Amino acid sequence: MFDLTLIVLARALHVMSGVAWAGATFMLASVIVPLMLRHADEGAGRWLGLAARRAGMVSAGAALLTIASGIYLFVALHPHDDSLNGHVLKIGASAALLSLAVAFLVSRPAGRKLGQLQMSAVAGESRSAQVEQERARLRRRMAISTRIAAALLGLSILAMATFRYAGAFS
Repeated sequence: MFDLTLIVLARALHVMSGVAWAGATFMLASVIVPLMLRHADEGAGRWLGLAARRAGMVSAGAALLTIASGIYLFVALHPHDDSLNGHVLKIGASAALLSLAVAFLVSRPAGRKLGQLQMSAVAGESRSAQVEQERARLRRRMAISTRIAAALLGLSILAMATFRYAGAFS
């Protein structure tokens, strides 16, 4: 029904894009966003924003490839898997989808708005207390949502790495 060559190519694409997605997400959550929280007001916000935007684009593209190849692999290899192994795999897939949703629905809009406010500040527009409070709120929102997305992605990776062995414990 499914060609073995396509399955092997999909698996290679799934693993490679998953590594890129996880790497970019973990870099955002553990390095870029914390630096932005600490040093944005010292003038590093613009450069860290550019790094975050670039990492976000890599993460988004890799996430879409990972999800698409994962759906193909699931349909080809586990269409009616109701075993413990299958449930672990489904939990991992659900965690990955939730991670993507958090990134697109919370982190990305907060980052875009923060970037707009940062560009306004660089252009010399008003830096009122209200604007500064909004920037601080958006930074916190981006930090929390990025950490949540990374944690969900970590859960997904753990599930994908161990699902084959889950049946051994039942």
